Amino acid sequence: MAKQNTFDVIVIGSGSAGFSAVEAAVSQGARVCLIEKNRLGGECPNEACIPSKALLKAASVYRLLGNVREFGLDASGRSFDWKKVQAYREQVVRTITGGADGERYEQILKRLKVIWKKGEARFIDPNTLEVNNERLSARAMVIATGSQDVIPLIDGLRDIRFWGWREALTSLRQPKSIAIIGGGPVACEIATFYASFGTRVIMLQSTPMVLHREDEEISARAQKALEALGVEVVVGAEVLSCVNGGMGAIGLKVKIQKQETVFAVETVVVAAGKRPRVAHLGLERAQLVMGDMGLQTDATQRTNRPSIFSAGDVDGGLMFTHTAHHEGWIAGHNAARVALKKKSGWLKSDERVVPRVTFIYPEVASVGMTQTQAQAKYGKVLVGRYEVTFLGRAATDHSPKGLIKLVAHPKTRKLLGAHVLCPQAGELIHEAALAMYLGAPIDKIGQMIHAFPTYAEGLKAAASLAKVE
Repeated sequence: MAKQNTFDVIVIGSGSAGFSAVEAAVSQGARVCLIEKNRLGGECPNEACIPSKALLKAASVYRLLGNVREFGLDASGRSFDWKKVQAYREQVVRTITGGADGERYEQILKRLKVIWKKGEARFIDPNTLEVNNERLSARAMVIATGSQDVIPLIDGLRDIRFWGWREALTSLRQPKSIAIIGGGPVACEIATFYASFGTRVIMLQSTPMVLHREDEEISARAQKALEALGVEVVVGAEVLSCVNGGMGAIGLKVKIQKQETVFAVETVVVAAGKRPRVAHLGLERAQLVMGDMGLQTDATQRTNRPSIFSAGDVDGGLMFTHTAHHEGWIAGHNAARVALKKKSGWLKSDERVVPRVTFIYPEVASVGMTQTQAQAKYGKVLVGRYEVTFLGRAATDHSPKGLIKLVAHPKTRKLLGAHVLCPQAGELIHEAALAMYLGAPIDKIGQMIHAFPTYAEGLKAAASLAKVE
């Protein structure tokens, strides 16, 4: 029995980082155990990325039906069934995961001959875990426990029945009005979904702009795009208190530029960010060091303990599914090298170029430095812009206004960043990301022939118009 509970590598968490770590460790010949207390596959396919994009697609189709007369068509009698929209979300999740219990992932684990333990893990020492009163040991560990929601300290918030993003995505009841506390990607996507189906949406963001990590021009236009959908965006807002009012209303007292005002809504949604999920792990028993953002790791995803690696949101860095998958593979591969006593063949994480997408309408996508960041580092830089409205494809699609913006080094002319507000921005951004990854100058994008009529032409045009600013 003791032999069965000893492994080469134990991975804690089966999300994007954890599952990738499992596959990498197995590929190195390691005997692997996976520990997961919830549904296999983690947050992204079951609760977050995939479900939200399914709902946003439904919202997109519904908006299109409202605009078909622009194309000479008629869709009179346009309507929707909220519960059927939610059923579509569930159907998409089942397609990805194989069922309510993640059967597809379970089948993969069986094929890989990975032992799966359902439960919560806590460290006994750096090489031993306890799960459901059972002790498991390994030569190397990978921590991939993800993140949990940040709940802001607002007077009365915990006394009301507020929603997190999970409830906002799964509710079978459509509220007539919601206030969203937060203005990041998750908040903006929830706002897009609900506003598209007619819910009154108020977004309360503490910073001077929504999507505040994006380029300032893109953030400003993204706010206008949300407002065009009917979202009331309030920036520089400090939510002071929440209170249950009469007739099912919730009152929020908000300070805006030193003035206090009150908003009344049916439901409050909190989407104020995330922090690493580590409280239950007993990190002190493993002698692990937490940094300001999360578990401290080096380029090999190794923590301060030589046999313990971590990956994904728990590191507190870039909290994206794609970076989690990348980091997980690095962590799993290197953990297996430790377990199998292989001193060579280690991998290092490379996150110099990481594209990101916010799926509002139109999409926001970016990679690399903003203009402000580039100017802070290099002084004057090359900036190229192109209005999406001028594209032939935008005319045929009756697309909303948008912007394609490129930032390049003033001397080497290498691309430093790309920022797009445009239909299919999430696809377009990868051309710029590849150019950055290869160290290509901005001129190469301008010189390359792009198919007509496409949105990608905007990248060529922006590159050709680049000038020093």
